[in-house]
Amino acid sequence: MRLSDERYEEIKEEVVELYKELHITKFPVIAMDVCKQLDIVLKSYNQFNERAFVAVIRASEDGMVAKIDNHYEIFYNPSKDSARVRFTIFHEIGHIRLHHLIHDEENEAEANFFASYFLAPAPLIHYFNLEYIHEVMDKFWVTISLATNAFSRYGKWLKYSGNFYTQYEKELLELVKEENT
Repeated sequence: MRLSDERYEEIKEEVVELYKELHITKFPVIAMDVCKQLDIVLKSYNQFNERAFVAVIRASEDGMVAKIDNHYEIFYNPSKDSARVRFTIFHEIGHIRLHHLIHDEENEAEANFFASYFLAPAPLIHYFNLEYIHEVMDKFWVTISLATNAFSRYGKWLKYSGNFYTQYEKELLELVKEENT
């Protein structure tokens, strides 16, 4: 599902706000560290008994989030590739940060974009001078699928933005430059 351009921009701004809130300057971003800073409990699907495990896998093969006693818990499938688990965790953080209350196609598209942009934002691909998909994979520790999509977005970003940066992109670059110069 394609979101509106305005919604993509809102999600990018939310991602940058989270970068600033947590002072993220090192890559790849460690999912466990982000969850700890946000007071989100991470739990593996392996903790469930067999009956509960089957029910959870039927609900979502990758992961899910639940609000329990005024805090969030993210459940993930550890049998997935570690880069996929990272994406799943950031996807679930996206649901939290975007205040999703229902599970529908639009919210899934928004959470997917949140995770993808969080893990490999176009301005940082540019800042780190990454020229190939494998460099995006290595720098941000993402799957080939995410790296390919991020690199495609980066190409469009270069084509349409050129040397123009939005305010949130400037803030993201300033944050990262503090640590990486």
